[in-house]
Amino acid sequence: MTICERLFHELDSRNLTAYALSKFIGVNTTTTTNWKQRGTDPPAKYIAPICEFLGCSVSYFLTGSDTEPETKKAPALGISENGREMLELYEKLPEREQLLLIGRLQEMTAPLLGEVKKSGVAEARSSGGKAV
Repeated sequence: MTICERLFHELDSRNLTAYALSKFIGVNTTTTTNWKQRGTDPPAKYIAPICEFLGCSVSYFLTGSDTEPETKKAPALGISENGREMLELYEKLPEREQLLLIGRLQEMTAPLLGEVKKSGVAEARSSGGKAV
């Protein structure tokens, strides 16, 4: 198995998308699409970030023979399992639906964020304007 084949195999087996990988390593989605279509390996400067995203060792990624690949399912971003699932579902939506969902989430969280801001203002007022 080539490095390119391993990359896309690992993405599939971990239920991750090339789009999410592209965003994580800072390249256009056409770059990862080209790697897949042309069967080319990613340049060396992307190997470490790709491994971080996949949650596997560089040794495994390059050779396919490490003890075993680490089985992290989410990228190393501190994303919870629920967050990862939401992201995967979000990425399947058309852009218009993504924007509608973002708007809805903003509506849902506005009261929560407003309460935090209000409580911060109330604390400042009660302490005479000094930071608490």
